[in-house]
Amino acid sequence: MIYLKCKSCGHYNELRSEFLTFCGQCEKKLENNYSEWKNKRPESNFEDFQQEVAVETNGVKTSRLTILKQRYLKQVGRRGVLLTLILVIGVAAVAGGYFGKRVVYGMIFPKLNKASLYKSWETAVIGRQALEISTPMHLGVNDKPLIPEIAQLVEYAKSYRNRGDDGMQIEVNMYSYRPNISNDLEVAGVAAADEMKKSGEISDLKYTSNPVMQSGVDALLQQGTFAFKNAIRLSFCNLLLVSGQHRWEITIRYREDDTTASLAAQRIIKSIRIK
Repeated sequence: MIYLKCKSCGHYNELRSEFLTFCGQCEKKLENNYSEWKNKRPESNFEDFQQEVAVETNGVKTSRLTILKQRYLKQVGRRGVLLTLILVIGVAAVAGGYFGKRVVYGMIFPKLNKASLYKSWETAVIGRQALEISTPMHLGVNDKPLIPEIAQLVEYAKSYRNRGDDGMQIEVNMYSYRPNISNDLEVAGVAAADEMKKSGEISDLKYTSNPVMQSGVDALLQQGTFAFKNAIRLSFCNLLLVSGQHRWEITIRYREDDTTASLAAQRIIKSIRIK
């Protein structure tokens, strides 16, 4: 893995894209971020940035060969094997129809390992208006450009999510809206549900929505199930919290028939605190 080292606190931030701007530990702006580096070297690209600035966990600069090797392994590693299996089963899906699709997506969404309930969980603190959350897997920075309609309403945004085939998808998004923008909890809940309904991958959405108090903050808990690509049913929990101009959105998805993941999701929700 390659990282950007924060000059303020010394934390190594995993460098997954050119949009890494703030330290995941102290939340301060990274002096060596790609955007500012690019302004000084307009003729260079992200690969050049990785070669010049990125470091490994031991602080040694990565070579171009290392970067290419990591990129190759990322592309053809465990997911490469999985994709090969999916292609094989995909042929069966054409012939076997619905059953074949269930097998394919059952592999993409494995059940959560029961040992996850008993091992030590990681606790992450996210955003300037910090949210604390404990999970059985690592959450990494997932910052991405906002669509123009949202970007013009927001002063600050932060996103984290887990990677890999962990048996559960967890995503945490935090937004600070501009002072003149309404930030209503019920509107946030409707928007979250509408976004799911508009997804081309989701159908037969069924859920309940209940107001709750989470860490002294007004919140809305949405829980339900949906069909993913008409092949496999997934359960989900959406926890939305609103305080002033700040909004936090926590999304958890897992297989409907996964009782272990259901217990883990409840524990994750209970762990959430606004600092």
